[in-house]
Amino acid sequence: MTEPASRPTVLVLDDEKNIRRSIELALEQEGFQVITAPDVSSALRTLHERIVEVLIIDIQLGEIDGITFFRKTQADGFSIPAIFISGHATLTQAALAVKSGGFDFIEKPFSAEKIVVTVRRCLEMSAIKERLRLADVHAGPSDIVGESRPVKQVVAAAMKVARTQASVLIVGESGTGKELVAGAIHAQSQRGDGPMVKVNCSAIPDALLESELFGYEKGAFTGAVANKKGLFEIAHRGTIFLDEVADLSLPAQAKILRVLQSGEIQKVGAQQAMQVDVRVLSGTHKDLKEAVAAGRFREDLFYRLNVVPIRVPALRERPEDIPLLVSFFAQRICAKNHLKPKTLEEDVIWELQRYHWPGNVRELQNVLERVLIMSGEQVSVRDLPEELLQDDPADRGKVSALKEFRDLAEREFVIGALKRNNGNVSQSALELGVRRTYLHRRMAVLKINKKDYFV
Repeated sequence: MTEPASRPTVLVLDDEKNIRRSIELALEQEGFQVITAPDVSSALRTLHERIVEVLIIDIQLGEIDGITFFRKTQADGFSIPAIFISGHATLTQAALAVKSGGFDFIEKPFSAEKIVVTVRRCLEMSAIKERLRLADVHAGPSDIVGESRPVKQVVAAAMKVARTQASVLIVGESGTGKELVAGAIHAQSQRGDGPMVKVNCSAIPDALLESELFGYEKGAFTGAVANKKGLFEIAHRGTIFLDEVADLSLPAQAKILRVLQSGEIQKVGAQQAMQVDVRVLSGTHKDLKEAVAAGRFREDLFYRLNVVPIRVPALRERPEDIPLLVSFFAQRICAKNHLKPKTLEEDVIWELQRYHWPGNVRELQNVLERVLIMSGEQVSVRDLPEELLQDDPADRGKVSALKEFRDLAEREFVIGALKRNNGNVSQSALELGVRRTYLHRRMAVLKINKKDYFV
């Protein structure tokens, strides 16, 4: 079983202590995590330290009004839905709050039920907008798919740093989607209309690296029959992504460092340096700190590249995203291979979530393509590769016993969540970190009935 996802976090900004406390009690009883702030400075500090899903803002604050504060959060790169509250606001202020991008306006005094229902509606609408936004990103440079907490953290970090010019080091195992994160950062940046150049540093021989990255002048060496632009010049006013940057040789690292320090490149055979305006993103699946300690990577270059680090989680860290990934890839694969849409049995998804995926999302995509091409209209467990199922005949009894134990443990775990939430499936799904529809399916498979959790 995976660990339950963290509860949605709500930040309440109000200078009245009693109001903050009443909202806190109402929301915490419904499973939300609540942070309260009496003033703007503490609210801003919280936003820089924590991931917040919903803001509740009093319009009439002591320092600045709530609408001005909300606009400041937007200007600072935060994209958090806001619910405005007030006991003395005019109709004009209420209208302005919603016009400024607020989700809703609630007049004081309000009931606990009113604030809870509004927060839930706000979260639902936010989730819909996020899926639409990701769909737009998919249509362009990025295919980031997932609703798990680790993926949301990556997307939030990427969107926040995208608006800056900072160098970003994207780390993660092979196949996790580091290139997709780099593409999303570029697409959402001010350079989004400029070029995005991707360089696989491990695929370019040292002898060719300088001419590939910086270009050369005609006659610089035998075979240089014309001027050639290097990849940094091609990326001018855009972004360059140095993938597998740990594989650069020390001489190549020195040349990259010069570009980062001075913004200048020098083509092979050229007399003068050239100024380029390029944002550098880099990625690696290796431990660069260890490489620095071993003398394989320059420490000064490491600090230049690692201004903002972003870690992309392995697929085994977010198994709850596998149903979404399967649906996303299946649609693409069937369209690409001119296959009719296929359905996957419930046990197929379970087996895919159980597997440890050493090759991460890339391996999942490759396995799905093989399975969808070779299977019939209905994909069953029998269609999955043997190595994924650990289908050693000598171990079949053990695997069966393990599955029986897992089902029993999962059943008790789900029943416990349902009891804690008084049978509310939506709240239980939120606590368990899964979608409500998925929880309904698992309850049917595990034969969980109302009598099991209503005592």
